[in-house]
Amino acid sequence: MGIDITRFCGDVDGDLLCSICSFVLEDPIQAPDCEHVFCNTCITEWLTSNQTCPLDRTNLTVGALKPAPRILRNFLSRLTLSCYYQIQGCPALLTLESLATHLLDCDFNPKRLVTCQSGCGISITFEELQKHNCLQCLKFDMELLTIVQKENEEKISEMQSELNLQAIVQKQNEEKMLKMQFELDLLKAEIDKLKKGNPAKQSTSSDSQLLPTAGQSQAVNQGTVLTDQSWLTNISIYMNTRDLLFQYCCPTPKKWMLKVARKNISESLCPLEIVNTLIQNSHESRWPPGIRSEEAREANRDQLTAYRYRNLSKSLSIGIIMAVDNTHMDEDMVINPGFLVLIPNFLYLSW
Repeated sequence: MGIDITRFCGDVDGDLLCSICSFVLEDPIQAPDCEHVFCNTCITEWLTSNQTCPLDRTNLTVGALKPAPRILRNFLSRLTLSCYYQIQGCPALLTLESLATHLLDCDFNPKRLVTCQSGCGISITFEELQKHNCLQCLKFDMELLTIVQKENEEKISEMQSELNLQAIVQKQNEEKMLKMQFELDLLKAEIDKLKKGNPAKQSTSSDSQLLPTAGQSQAVNQGTVLTDQSWLTNISIYMNTRDLLFQYCCPTPKKWMLKVARKNISESLCPLEIVNTLIQNSHESRWPPGIRSEEAREANRDQLTAYRYRNLSKSLSIGIIMAVDNTHMDEDMVINPGFLVLIPNFLYLSW
């Protein structure tokens, strides 16, 4: 759509008018063959339902249109006209070339951005300034700020949750590393003793090697093994094993517990034959008859307070109940040379 001719000062040449809207050409464009000139908007709209020039009916498509000649554009740019906002009070007269720049800064343009001078200082359009309320605007800003703050808090909470999860994973990894290091230290100790030819420590590559043979165990129980008890002087003796046997013990110790028990007892200078038998007698099925089952232990509950036991506490709490320390007990409450009660109460890793 062209520019209203009544806004221009003086007469406007007919060659500068659009043949479709009859207004002064706006963004003029030309047909390639007949060279007729039209407003870009006017001819484009025409060609949506017609494929010919509106003046001479020659074939014409949108893709064939080309810009109007420069001389025609120069004539248009030098025409003088009034501002679009003349009705609002703008007295300016300017060339068509400078019209676009003027409209951006025209004091009578209702869409021009201005700054509120009443206190809030926000930028709004000139037409909105007439009905602007600073208090309502500030209230809206506060509500918007609250929403943004809440969204930020939620994001921070999510980030904190992720950090907590990462911390948990890191802790689990550290625990796994500690477990692996513990196992590695055990293996290193085994290898070092094998290299040194220490007879107090044999290979533990299988479950059968952790325990002595039936013949060895029988020989110990019959009193045919070494009777040297001097190694016991290095281990403190305690009374009252009731809680030890009823609450914390492991009646069926795992392989790793037997490894740790064998290592710690051997380091106390206990003879190899007794070490083997104590390891054999660490299982509930090899304990004295009076405590060999939960029912038996419950029946003899009061007698447990009379037990004397020796304790090795490192990574595993090892209760050593020796026959030599418990000669005052009934025959069904002792076994020669003794037995073990293993308690993993100092371990915090998951095995």
